[in-house]
Amino acid sequence: MAPFITERAAFLARVHFGATVPLLALALVPFCARIYVRIWPVWRLGWDDVFIIAGLACSIIDWGLLVREMHVQSGYITREEVREGVFAAYFAIPIWALSMTLIKTSIVLTLLRLPLKKSWRIGLYVIGAVQVTYCFADMPYLFFKCRPFHAAWDIMVRDRKCPKLETDILVSSIGSAINITTDLLLSVAPMFILWNLRRPLRERIVICILTGMGLFASGASIMKAVVIADWRNVDDQWEMAMTIATWTILEQFISLFAACCPSLKGPIQALLGKCGINLTRQDTSVSFVHIPSRMRENQLRREAREWLGDEDLQPPRQGPSELIAVVDEESQQSKNNSSLVLPPMPGSKTLIPQFLLRRQKDR
Repeated sequence: MAPFITERAAFLARVHFGATVPLLALALVPFCARIYVRIWPVWRLGWDDVFIIAGLACSIIDWGLLVREMHVQSGYITREEVREGVFAAYFAIPIWALSMTLIKTSIVLTLLRLPLKKSWRIGLYVIGAVQVTYCFADMPYLFFKCRPFHAAWDIMVRDRKCPKLETDILVSSIGSAINITTDLLLSVAPMFILWNLRRPLRERIVICILTGMGLFASGASIMKAVVIADWRNVDDQWEMAMTIATWTILEQFISLFAACCPSLKGPIQALLGKCGINLTRQDTSVSFVHIPSRMRENQLRREAREWLGDEDLQPPRQGPSELIAVVDEESQQSKNNSSLVLPPMPGSKTLIPQFLLRRQKDR
């Protein structure tokens, strides 16, 4: 008997398109803003941008693969259509793992642009290593778990030997736990990191809201894990597959949106400025997605912490106190948008960016 698409399965397919297509369009807004500020007016594309571009490409490919199992009208379908849908959905699994790894690696590399303490840097490296390890460890299981190996995605193979369904659910649950954990850490970590940079309160609140968008990706991951855990208890696995596909794509697109959201700080800041709300009175050319290379130098990072201390970010008593305006070498901004830095420390040729210091207007 030919497989039958129920009315509910058709409804879930329509929900899939109604949720994922607008979200993809929404995610492209901060993505394009991010790439724009990295290539104009000066080309400063970094490895974090390369990874996010690759992550977007994999997410769109994954979405295209899962479309093959979507049927928006109820009725009978051929076994060949079922075979094609299962084949595409199975190969969407490793593409999903690769996409999430690329997006999260981009987030890690973006955070490493900041002048972080050693403990934060080690933590970010650990998060990235765990995500990459899971991605590459999951591939052999997906492709070599059955004998013959193509029986994993070809429903026409009758003589097969594959792991039990409980094993697949366990492997999927482990992957979900890793993804949920890394989602939460990469969503919360920027809040603590950026909050400690002593930027103005309004600006820190906006940045924390933007970076906190990743918590919605964690919610999508949790929902998908709950659905997968209930796989053995459902009557219509086609409906279940469509639900899993929807949460999978939502997870990727939301992660992409959250990874690029800080690029919207500039437009939001300009919009609020027109309304009379200023986020900061300091240099706005330095942002979460654009950290001048001088700030990323290890020597400068150490000197900044030694000068500023942990309690109060102020210049040292015996150090120079006058501020001078220097045009940033990378962005080549005009004088109004130049970065304010302190004169070099005695015996040092590096400069400390003013955005790490509080404005000393009352001195």
